Amino acid sequence: MKRKQANRLLVIMMTGVVWHSASAAPEATLENSNGASKYNEMVLIPGGKFIYGNGEAKQEIDLPSYMIDKHEVTNDQYAKINPGHHHEYEPGEGDFPAGWVSQIDAGGYCKTIGKRLPTEQEWEKAARGTDSRIYPWGNEFDESAAVTSETASKPMAVGSRPTGASPFGVMDMSGNVWEWTDSYIDRYAILRGGSYFEGSSYAKVTSALRSIPDDSKQYVGFRCAKSTK
Repeated sequence: MKRKQANRLLVIMMTGVVWHSASAAPEATLENSNGASKYNEMVLIPGGKFIYGNGEAKQEIDLPSYMIDKHEVTNDQYAKINPGHHHEYEPGEGDFPAGWVSQIDAGGYCKTIGKRLPTEQEWEKAARGTDSRIYPWGNEFDESAAVTSETASKPMAVGSRPTGASPFGVMDMSGNVWEWTDSYIDRYAILRGGSYFEGSSYAKVTSALRSIPDDSKQYVGFRCAKSTK
């Protein structure tokens, strides 16, 4: 039986409200087969400086180059390693972003296929580029560029908002589902990017929430990253 729609809302990063739910990290082993999915593509983010954060917390950060998934991990991709996930989505939603995934399980998936979760600094650079923009596509919100509560009541297939691509061509970094990172504040893992469950104010490239790593929600997913040599 599918889980019921999650109750509103996560919590904005600085409030410190915690979710409660646990799931075990995946133990399956699966070869990382290139071409197994049209959503396997990764994007190279070149090394260099960019403006991170906003307001008084804004600062210049220098990151080495890395790769990041062009798309959020889909239900079908995640179910290849965690077959039980098939029970968490309806037929026809295989290309939707995987939800009901804890940070622990997301990290386990990435590790299994030879990747890792991005840090929140890596996530933000991939989303905003180097010109300190507010949204991946620019400084004004565009309802046609993101899956948010202004236009949707559920997630949509990854890549379905092509005009919302970041300067590097990374998709859905504003809305659709919140995304886990490998960054923490105390014991709380950081999520970025907003979701279909919230409006434009949560879809900014600097928007962040935090949660305990073993919790999961329908409107929380992830994408993987990989260091370059």
